[in-house]
Amino acid sequence: MRMILSAVVLLATSACVTSPREPTGDSVILARAVTAIEQRSGGRLGVAVTDARGALLFGHRADERFAMCSTFKLLLAGQVLAKAAHGVSLRTPLRFVRADLVAYSPGTDKLLGPNGRGEQQLGFAAKDAVVLSDNSAANLILAHIGGPAAFTAEIHRRGDQVTRLDRNEPTLNENAPGDVRDTTSPAAMVKSAAGYIYGDWLTAGHRDTLRGWLIESETGLGRIRGGLPQGWLAGDKTGTCGTAYNDVAFAEEPGGAKYMIAVYLDRPAVKGDDANAVIADVARAVVQDLP
Repeated sequence: MRMILSAVVLLATSACVTSPREPTGDSVILARAVTAIEQRSGGRLGVAVTDARGALLFGHRADERFAMCSTFKLLLAGQVLAKAAHGVSLRTPLRFVRADLVAYSPGTDKLLGPNGRGEQQLGFAAKDAVVLSDNSAANLILAHIGGPAAFTAEIHRRGDQVTRLDRNEPTLNENAPGDVRDTTSPAAMVKSAAGYIYGDWLTAGHRDTLRGWLIESETGLGRIRGGLPQGWLAGDKTGTCGTAYNDVAFAEEPGGAKYMIAVYLDRPAVKGDDANAVIADVARAVVQDLP
C-alpha cells in the first residue's frame, strides 16, 4: 500500500510540474466573455494582452491578421525616438507643399504658409501622429525614413515578422477582405508596442516621452481606457478605417502591475460609439481576469 501511495504522490507531483498553468485568473471564463462580446458585435474580434515584458497572458484570434489603420503610428513614433537616441535630431525639418497634405491632418494643416509651403519638425510630427493621429505627419515621417518598406524592415529587425506597412495614409486604410497589406496581428502589435513602452528599445527618457503622448491622446477615451477602473494609468493609440475599430494601450494598476492590451474589431455590425463600447467591454472583461 505504501508503494502504491508513493507512486500516486509521484504521479501527482509530475503532473503539477508538466501541466501548463493558466496565465491569468480564469482564462476559460475570459475566453467565453470575449467570444460573447464578439458575437454581440457582429464582427471579428482580435485581442492580445501581455505583461510589461511582452509575455502573452491572453489571446483571442491573437495571431490572425487585422488592418492596422492608425495603430501603426505608435510604432512609427517609437522608431523616430529610437533614431533620436542614435543622433538623429528631433528638430530635423520635414518640408512639404499643399499637395502633400491628406485628409485628417489637424496639426500639419496649421503649418501650411500662404505660399503653399510648410515645414514640420521630426519630433513634433511624431507627436502629432500619436496625439492627433495626424495623417500628413505620419506620411512626412515615412518619407523621411525611407517609406513603408523601411518601417516594415525596422519592425522585422526587432523580431516582429508579422507587422507590415505597405502604403501611406490614407490608402493603407482600405482594409479589403483577404488583403495582407498594412496588417498586423494583435499579438505581434502588442509585443512590439511593449518593446517601446516597457522594453529596452528606447532610452528611459524617450519611453517617458512616448508614454506621455499616448496619455495625451484623447481619440481612445471611449475604447480600452473606457473599460479600465478608475485610478488606473493608461495611454493608447487608436486606429479607425471605417470598417475597423482598433486600439492599443498600456495599462497600469495603482499597485504597479503593468500590461499592454490590443483590441482589433473588424467589420462589426455596430458603428461609432457603439463600436467603441465593444472595445471598452473587452477591456472590462480583461481587467477582471488579470493576475
